[in-house]
Amino acid sequence: MTTTQSTETGLHPFTAALAAQDIDALVGTLASDAVLHSAVTNAPFEGREVVADVYRSVFEAFDELQVTDRFQDGNTHAFFWEGRVDGRFVAGADRFRVDDAGQVREITIVGRPLTGLAGFITGLGFHFARRRRGPVVARMLRVAALPLAPMFSLVDRIVAWLIRGKGSG
Repeated sequence: MTTTQSTETGLHPFTAALAAQDIDALVGTLASDAVLHSAVTNAPFEGREVVADVYRSVFEAFDELQVTDRFQDGNTHAFFWEGRVDGRFVAGADRFRVDDAGQVREITIVGRPLTGLAGFITGLGFHFARRRRGPVVARMLRVAALPLAPMFSLVDRIVAWLIRGKGSG
């Protein structure tokens, strides 16, 4: 994965570790009871080790990742990012909240477009499933999710056609 880190100082250690693709530093920022809310599933990822496995999978799945903007309001931080998973563009934002010790206790990830989020399932999901349940489950997840990106691509083309409106083809 190619990672671009902001040259700005003052990045929260979590954001800096993500931008540097440093899993050990990232895990060191997580509270033991950290919870991650994903853009693609309603099931929360709970606990430092589970969240660490998600980010290990992120580092394996992303072809490139760049943090583009960041914000902070008290104990709430957010950053926007963009990159590629399985060759597909994906962009999103992570909002995270820290406890009084500065440890990350809650992360919420949102992303777009659907074709890119499909890459989360086929790419990142594959690595996460392999790590947590083995290669057979990982392959089953990938095969089950493979039709998603082409279907979402079709939706993109239909929406573009709808936006052009009547009389434009």
